[in-house]
Amino acid sequence: MDTIWEKHSSELVILALVTLVMVALFVLVPQLLRVHQKTQEQRHAERIKAIEHGMMPPPLDERARAAGRTALLVPSVTVVSAATVTCFLVAYRSESLLAVTISVWSVAGVVSLAAITGSVALIGRLAQLDTGELDEEEQRVTP
Repeated sequence: MDTIWEKHSSELVILALVTLVMVALFVLVPQLLRVHQKTQEQRHAERIKAIEHGMMPPPLDERARAAGRTALLVPSVTVVSAATVTCFLVAYRSESLLAVTISVWSVAGVVSLAAITGSVALIGRLAQLDTGELDEEEQRVTP
């Protein structure tokens, strides 16, 4: 057993990680879909109730939701990608492990920071547009 583990430890670790990710996906994706369906049903019921009472339901702001999803998903995907690259580097005993790992995680950090900053700025701008407030520059330009 020791010789098999010593010869194929890298491949076995990668196989174990792939198995963990696949099991996690098979468990999480159906739960996320159920939660999304329940949320949509609740929103629909609220909109129908508002229409029945003669009130105009507020419009759904898909832009803010998309910006929030971007702020959540982009960093998640970049961290998983960086972890995958690091895993393969360690498993195959790369000669330039430290340099490549630092580069990969630095890029992942910059991409995550850019996605979060851009999404938060967009959400702030959308909130500003919804309230009807104008920037100081826009107030000076419009008579």
